[in-house]
Amino acid sequence: MVPPGTIDVHAHHFPRDAPPSDVMAAFPRAPRLVVDSPATGRLVRGTDDFRTVRRALWDVQARLEDMDRAGVAIQAISPVPVTLEYDAPAAPFASYCRWINESVARAVQDGGGRLVGVGTVPLGSPRECLSELHHLSADLGLRAVEIGTRIGGMELDDPALEYFFDAADSLGLAVLVHPVDGGGGAVRRSGFTYDFGLGMPSDTALAATALVFGGVLDRHRGLRIALVHGCGTFPWAYPRLRLGAQIAGTHLPEELDHLVSRLYADTLVFDPAHLPVLVHRFGVDRILLGSDHPFISGQPEAGLEELLSASADLPPGAVPRILRDNALEFLGLSSGELVTDHSSPTKEDHYGTH
Repeated sequence: MVPPGTIDVHAHHFPRDAPPSDVMAAFPRAPRLVVDSPATGRLVRGTDDFRTVRRALWDVQARLEDMDRAGVAIQAISPVPVTLEYDAPAAPFASYCRWINESVARAVQDGGGRLVGVGTVPLGSPRECLSELHHLSADLGLRAVEIGTRIGGMELDDPALEYFFDAADSLGLAVLVHPVDGGGGAVRRSGFTYDFGLGMPSDTALAATALVFGGVLDRHRGLRIALVHGCGTFPWAYPRLRLGAQIAGTHLPEELDHLVSRLYADTLVFDPAHLPVLVHRFGVDRILLGSDHPFISGQPEAGLEELLSASADLPPGAVPRILRDNALEFLGLSSGELVTDHSSPTKEDHYGTH
């Protein structure tokens, strides 16, 4: 049985309405949604279909019904990774990020206290990025910002991105790092199997390595950063990375261990045997429930079952922390700020204030 108050930190949202016309005129490949039926739609880039999607991606009531079936009380909803178009023209991409963030905020409002907003920013354009960071935090009340594993060809420890981490740290915003679709060229072979199965987790591991070994976490002591998909292959590669740094004389092992213990990772690893490794690597207070809802079939139910089945191999008290307490700390929330029962708003509640 899933404990009450369960929080899923890795779920996605996409706006139902069309992007602003000025965005589409200057950025015609901006991802947009085409609704084909009451149950399904397509994400489209220009004239190309990107993927088929379910109603819960854009419809709050359908999302809440999915959450009820799984026993999830709260979801943090973030933009779909394909929208992290950092090579897009700066001005229309900034407007596109604003459109997405305001849609996330409306979904949070319609969620009756059961949704938490994660926004996006036009990284690569400091002036527009800082403006949007302040808007999503101060004006929209979003609690975190999602970024890709690479920013227009830059790794996350590139000095050109320091302004972003400074601002997120000072604003108290959590940072959710998500791999880019296709894995960002992290593997030699092409095709969905390789891109999804090896590219995305490898890309995530490279991002974690930049954060730890590139000094981002050392320079920003208050920053809260989570990497989805269990931090990719990093939990398994880290001992070899640590040894390599020791041999090269670049880092002391105990310093690296401390930095790694500051990262958060979600539980979306598709194998309960992997979950004790995550707890061993990052600590029991750094693991978060994540589902990728509504993209992966059977989630979040399967992920919850895997976590509960692994509970005997985890430290005492680990499961409640993973299902709720760690998410509150990561998102900078108090339990009193959220609705933690599993009852969805009524249709009148859902539409009555709009």
